Amino acid sequence: MDDDTAVGQKVKDMYYEIINGKGVKRSYEEDANEADERKHVKKLNKRRAKELRKQQKKLKAAEKAEGGSDDELPFFMQDASIKAAMRERALEEARKNASSSDSDSDSDSSSSGKKKKKKDKKKKKKDKKKKKKGKKSSSSSS
Repeated sequence: MDDDTAVGQKVKDMYYEIINGKGVKRSYEEDANEADERKHVKKLNKRRAKELRKQQKKLKAAEKAEGGSDDELPFFMQDASIKAAMRERALEEARKNASSSDSDSDSDSSSSGKKKKKKDKKKKKKDKKKKKKGKKSSSSSS
């Protein structure tokens, strides 16, 4: 019985040592791994700095593309009503610009009218070609 109680006591002592962490775990050797640790930290910092530079470049490019206006909301904050208002504002500005350019010179408006007519003609030709292709393919398959 003494052996059982001695073994039981030993197990109990080991259990409490493990719970309390009294040197049972192998301790991390700071001195031996210090050089590797510094190297690793330097590598992580380099990678983090590189990612930040990439992100800043993207933000600057997006800002330049938008024109850098501060009164506009970021894309993710825009809902349908805001986008509709922005479109209306852009149309009004275009109308103002068009009306001021019409009063300045009539030759510009006539040239834009010619461009519009050319676009309409091209569109009609494309539609006719599509219809002809559709008729040929349907008649050949019959």
